[in-house]
Amino acid sequence: MKTQNLRTILLTVCCVSYLLVGAAIFSALEYDEDQEMRKNMTILHNTLTKKYNISEEDVKKWLQYLDSKANIDADLYQWSFAGSVYFATTVITTIGYGHTVPKTDRGKIFCMIYAAVGIPLALTMFQSIGERLNTFLAHMFRRVKKKLGMKNTEVSNTANLVVLFGLLSMVVTVCSGAFIFSHYEKWSYFKSFYYCFITVTTIGFGDYVALQDSREQRFDDTYVGISLLFIFFGLTIVGSVMNQLALRLLTASQTKEPAENLIGEGPCVCEKCSRLGTSRDSMIFDRYSTDYTTTLLKNFEEEITFTTYKGLHRKRASI
Repeated sequence: MKTQNLRTILLTVCCVSYLLVGAAIFSALEYDEDQEMRKNMTILHNTLTKKYNISEEDVKKWLQYLDSKANIDADLYQWSFAGSVYFATTVITTIGYGHTVPKTDRGKIFCMIYAAVGIPLALTMFQSIGERLNTFLAHMFRRVKKKLGMKNTEVSNTANLVVLFGLLSMVVTVCSGAFIFSHYEKWSYFKSFYYCFITVTTIGFGDYVALQDSREQRFDDTYVGISLLFIFFGLTIVGSVMNQLALRLLTASQTKEPAENLIGEGPCVCEKCSRLGTSRDSMIFDRYSTDYTTTLLKNFEEEITFTTYKGLHRKRASI
């Protein structure tokens, strides 16, 4: 228990430290630019209000008009059925661009209820699909290694090959999406790449939102479908990758013994393992990786299971 508490404290300290370091870097990168922009905007505000004799009240009304006009002029009308599907997608996936928000009290009440039910449902779906995808990739790599005649054909869901393939899939997805959005939205490739990454990671700043600017051209229904498909497919890939990385972090932070102590103790000599031709190394690793798949839902229960399994297996081997 003390070891578990220590690891939890260390992870918390690392996370908080990472947050503070990131905040310091963001402040260093953006502070001067923001101050310059604020200064220029203040000068422009004072110049315009003085030149055209505009009151502060009129300025506020004009700003409200510009904000509303952006949604009115958007190609995908925010509360049409297609626009509502787009909004509902950003709600349950926790992207939350902020370009569309309910204005009525009844809409806000329903939004809270809808999100409370939809977010766990969507996260569970993406997590489940990600786990199935990892299992499929591990199975495919096992078959490839078997066809190549390799002696050790075991591949777990958190193996380096699976993680690297998942990361590669994520990069390909974001790069492909960036190409599509740069074509339709007339953004630069870098801006499109930035939009895709912010979207599939569910950060959703809202500084760039697809289907909003119709000045260049009218978007067709195909592009609306592509945008929604990219969101769901991208979140599935990212869910798979994040599941892999989370399992590896849990494995690294909760292992009681070093990896070299868990493997390399020689093959199991019990009758059952001899009949199956299964090595002790592979059985422990498979059990260990399987237990950590349920860690996300059962907290630290798998460590007890692993310890019990290890003790029973050693006892059986000694008989």
